[in-house]
Amino acid sequence: MKNKKRSIGFLLGAASNEGGIARVTSIIAEQLQNLSNYEIHIISYVNTNNEGYGWSSDLTFHSLFKERKPLKKRIVNGAYKLNRIIKHNQIDVLVSCGALFGPLGLLGTLLSNTKHVYWDHSNFFQDTDHNFERQGKRITAKFADVVVPLTKTDKVNYEKFSKAKTVTQIYNPVDANLFNQEIVYRSSSKKIISVGRLGKQKNFLGLVDVAKIVLSERPEWEWHIFGKGEQEEKIQEKINKFNLNEKLFLKGHHSNLYEAYNEYSLLVMTSKYEGFPMSLLEGMAKCLPLVSYDISTGPNEIIKEEENGYLIDFENKEEMANRIISLLDDTSTRIKMSENQKSIVNNFKLEQIVGQWDSLFSNLIG
Repeated sequence: MKNKKRSIGFLLGAASNEGGIARVTSIIAEQLQNLSNYEIHIISYVNTNNEGYGWSSDLTFHSLFKERKPLKKRIVNGAYKLNRIIKHNQIDVLVSCGALFGPLGLLGTLLSNTKHVYWDHSNFFQDTDHNFERQGKRITAKFADVVVPLTKTDKVNYEKFSKAKTVTQIYNPVDANLFNQEIVYRSSSKKIISVGRLGKQKNFLGLVDVAKIVLSERPEWEWHIFGKGEQEEKIQEKINKFNLNEKLFLKGHHSNLYEAYNEYSLLVMTSKYEGFPMSLLEGMAKCLPLVSYDISTGPNEIIKEEENGYLIDFENKEEMANRIISLLDDTSTRIKMSENQKSIVNNFKLEQIVGQWDSLFSNLIG
C-alpha cells in the first residue's frame, strides 16, 4: 500500500558543502521533512557521503554513481538508475535542481506517474561554457510539468522566451538558523567578506582588481573570501602578483560561516551571473550592508539602492571600489543600512517560501 505521505525527490549534483544549490536544497528539504505529510529523498548524481552543509539525518539519501564523470556520457544509465529509485520509493514529484540535471530528471521520470519540476538555480540567459547545460535548460523547460525560477525577472523570461507549460516563481529563503543566532553589527570591524565557489561565475579574479584599489586606499582594512573551487590557484597567484597577501585572504570553507559573518562590516559580491544568491541573503540576515554588481537577475531583487546597499554596473571596477571606500569611511551610513536589513529580510522568511513549495506540490499531486 502506498505511503499516505507526499514523497518528494530532489535531484542534484552532490549532497556536499560546495555551492548554493546544495545549501538551499538542504534548507527546503529539511523544512518539508518536518511537516507531517512529507517524506523527502535527496538523490545525488555522485556519492559524497552526505558531508557538508546542514543536511538533516532525517532525510533519505540516494546516489546514482560513486565517482563523478561527464553526465552526457552517463545520462542513459543514470536515467535508468534514477527511474528505479523513483519507482521503488513511489516518489510523487521529482525536483531537478539546476539546468545540468534537468534532462536527467526528464528521462528518469519517463514511463512513471511522477511529476517533474525543474528548479532553475541560475538565470534564463545564463552565460555558461557548458553546452550540455545550456541546451538542457530549454529542453527541460519545455517538457517539465512546472518550471520554478528564482526571480520575478526570470518568470517573465521563461513565459516569454521558452515553451514552459507552467512557471511558478519562488525565492530562495533565508535559513531560519540565521535568526536563531546572535546578530550584532560590528560597525568598528575593519574587515570585508565575500562568499562563493571559486569558479568563473563568481568572478573572484575581477574582485582582486577591485580589492587592489580599495586596499591601497584603505590599508588598515582586510578582505576575506570564503569558498573553494577550481580557480583557487589562479586567484591566489593574482593576489600574490598585486602584493595583497597580507590584506586579501582566501579562507577556504568555514565550519560555522553564519557565526563568522558577525566579524565583518560589509559584504561584497562580484558575480558575472546569479539565480538568487544565497551569500547576499545571508549577509542581509546578518545585517551587513551589501555591494554587488547589478547583473541581470538576483541582486536587484535583494538590494534596495542606498537603503541596504549599492548596485554597480557590471565590471565597473572603479565605481565599485569607490562605493566600497565611501562605505568604509561612513560608519553612520553602514549602521543605517544594517538597521534597514531587519525589515527587508522579512520578504525572504523561510516559512513563507516553504508554504509556496507546499502549495506547488499540493497542486501537482492533487
